[in-house]
Amino acid sequence: MKAVLLALLAAVLALQPAPPHPHLAGTALQCYSCQAEVSNQHCQHVQNCSHSETQCWTERIRAADLLTFISKGCSSHCVEDSENYYVGEKNVTCCSTDLCNASGAHALQPAIVTLTLLTALGVLLFWGPGQL
Repeated sequence: MKAVLLALLAAVLALQPAPPHPHLAGTALQCYSCQAEVSNQHCQHVQNCSHSETQCWTERIRAADLLTFISKGCSSHCVEDSENYYVGEKNVTCCSTDLCNASGAHALQPAIVTLTLLTALGVLLFWGPGQL
């Protein structure tokens, strides 16, 4: 029982979001910006967002596992989205700290990795390796 409680506590701690880095008074958010680039290396232009644009976004469109288009920018209202189509997929991610949209792919969050490892550890501790 202690192992399960320990795993639950660790999971709750792992899922806590990091506090955002506050901007200095009078400064605007900075995001990477590009339109329909085939490589994340070509999406390194830094854009100063307007004061109403409080989020960065990244859109990744992959067509039939052959071609990927990456677009990035500032947004006043970003909505995360993931769509799977017969011939490809579209993924939109949002974030709210300076240059947080650096990655062209939807990155695996460290908290998810921690949660997965702690869950596996909790299962092993609870049932023991001989029971699996």
